[in-house]
Amino acid sequence: MSQITAELIEDAIQVEEIDRDLFRSKSLWKPGGGRGVFGGQTIAQAAWAATLAIRRDEPGTKKGLHSLHSYFLSFGNADIPVLYSVSRLRDGRSYSTRSVLATQQGVPIFTLSCSFCLPEPSQPIRAFPVPRFSLSPDGKVPEPETCLPTEDRLQKVLSGDLHPKLREYVERSESERRQSSIEVRNADNSEYGDIVSSKKEPNPDQMIWFRSRAPVRKDPAFQKCVLAYASDLSFIGTAARASGLGSRTTPKLGMLASLDHAMYFYDDTVDASEFLLYWMECPITSNGRGTVYGRIYKRDGTLAVLVTQEGVVRAQL
Repeated sequence: MSQITAELIEDAIQVEEIDRDLFRSKSLWKPGGGRGVFGGQTIAQAAWAATLAIRRDEPGTKKGLHSLHSYFLSFGNADIPVLYSVSRLRDGRSYSTRSVLATQQGVPIFTLSCSFCLPEPSQPIRAFPVPRFSLSPDGKVPEPETCLPTEDRLQKVLSGDLHPKLREYVERSESERRQSSIEVRNADNSEYGDIVSSKKEPNPDQMIWFRSRAPVRKDPAFQKCVLAYASDLSFIGTAARASGLGSRTTPKLGMLASLDHAMYFYDDTVDASEFLLYWMECPITSNGRGTVYGRIYKRDGTLAVLVTQEGVVRAQL
């Protein structure tokens, strides 16, 4: 299993071209306690494979990734390389579409459809502003410099009296957060990250600041792949919190897994090495599933990306 650090974030997304429209992963990561390869990495690698394919088909193209829709079909094995096969669906004057099938040992584990388009900067712009932060009297989101990194908050949890199994889980989470290429800071100082939370009441939304710990190449297409990687961190966990499910609740969280993931990109100037605000909300959990919506804002308040995901959210009954 590959251990991803800040210096290896590009390697975490890079893929090797082994034939026309056929790519292979170079690095795979399985989170501790997870059942397969980190979903955000699979999304990012597939999107980058599609980007490389379209650049080969249309040399010098100015078309950029504007949307992707994906399904997780099976848990990926971090010890076996993933093959990404790109199919050309359409090439128009303004838009081009590609699909990507990810397989391991001939078995499909993931599929992605993505679209690329030419920029149209002269068109009118309208967007939702940054949502109000309910825990602040003035509704303003705390600046990232005033928020602790998740690993430091988890370290505070470890200073308390924990059940041995819970302590093991928190220690693993704290170590992974420190090694992660993406730094995360929750705007809510009472949140301890992921399923370990000091809150007792269900909470349908959350806000986090995130950024790459290392500089990211000044390529808008690659920047979007980094955003795809980061967008899956703690995302479906919002649905668990909305249902009041966690490792210390009754009933406990029984299963949490992503089913699909979609993104819409509206800004080509995002720098993933600078702090970005990620607002997440879960409008519904039912029948063992939950849906989460997300918006990623630049620090100046520009709405850059929309995200949505459905996942399995089961209580241990």
